[in-house]
Amino acid sequence: MRQYLQALSPKAEFWIVVIGAFGYFILVSLLTAFRVISPGAMSEADYHYLLVLELMVLTVLLPFLRIRGWTLARIGLWPSARETLLGLGLALAFYVSLVAVLLLATSTSLLVVPETPAGPRIGLATILATSIVNPVFEEIFVCGYVMTAVQERSGPFTAINASVAVRLLYHLYQGAVGVIAIVPFGLIAAHWYVRNGRLWPVIVAHGVFDFFALLASSSGA
Repeated sequence: MRQYLQALSPKAEFWIVVIGAFGYFILVSLLTAFRVISPGAMSEADYHYLLVLELMVLTVLLPFLRIRGWTLARIGLWPSARETLLGLGLALAFYVSLVAVLLLATSTSLLVVPETPAGPRIGLATILATSIVNPVFEEIFVCGYVMTAVQERSGPFTAINASVAVRLLYHLYQGAVGVIAIVPFGLIAAHWYVRNGRLWPVIVAHGVFDFFALLASSSGA
């Protein structure tokens, strides 16, 4: 089995990882965007399901990538205090860009931000776990793997576009407001990663945003 996996082509590897990591989420996102599935606020049980699913996918795909010769160094993942501070700076840059884009969109009537009620109460432990696991899961694959794999074959511009496109596909369920939030973050994360090749700051920035977004959306906030 190991020899068979090592003999796979880079293209086969790429699609195994992308479909394995995001296929289910992209399908659900598209079905929700086209109203085949009714959208709704996630409950705490939904977040528990998400955490279990992401951890299961990680336990399958990370050994697969290790067999294929991928390492943490190859995707630029080395946590440190300095990298964490850089991640906080990235989170601030994302927040400023998000506010600017939302103000521009609403002031020019391109977007009407609906008033949405607070979501169901989510416990702090669930918020913390989601803010750790989800950023690690997403950024290892959509930023670290996708961008590295594409950049090695097609260059940085294609890598940035591929990463943002995948990220956008599995967030379409969030509607127009979600898209406006995701695109700036995707572009900032992708450009940072292309220029610096360091993944931990992106994970930290994503985690900070997830934490405060979940805290704000919970009725217990």
